Amino acid sequence: MRRGRVPVAVVGLVVAAGLVAGCGAAEDTGTAKGIRAGADARPGTVPGADGVSPRDARILESGFEDHATWGPGSYVVRYEITNGGKDAAHYFVGFEFLDADGDVLGSTGVTADGLGPGRTKRGDTAPLASEIENGPLKSIADVRVSTVERMPAR
Repeated sequence: MRRGRVPVAVVGLVVAAGLVAGCGAAEDTGTAKGIRAGADARPGTVPGADGVSPRDARILESGFEDHATWGPGSYVVRYEITNGGKDAAHYFVGFEFLDADGDVLGSTGVTADGLGPGRTKRGDTAPLASEIENGPLKSIADVRVSTVERMPAR
């Protein structure tokens, strides 16, 4: 499913209300071209988040590939979100795409709704051209987890 750019605060409110479904394809399809593998997995940063571990969201691999969902030559990010808490939770995870100099080109995000304790959601996503505002898609050299928000599932 394609999605538009939404401010993190708005997404957090919507997720907390339980109205947002997870985005991203769950299966690995397509021909890999320049994908970096899991040994390179990086934890996300969690600025000021209570009860959220940087290990709650990880990038497993990323790079350009022809993908059945995201299309030919897409920059695909394979990720996992794990609920390390004791109760079910909704997650929003933001990704920032970087150029070769480390400058942010743009961002996107995914959700995991009602993720049970100890459960993991794995999927993949890719940025839309409209989400990469500071250069062309082909300039993406890296990706990082920029935001991890965890809200109790009620």
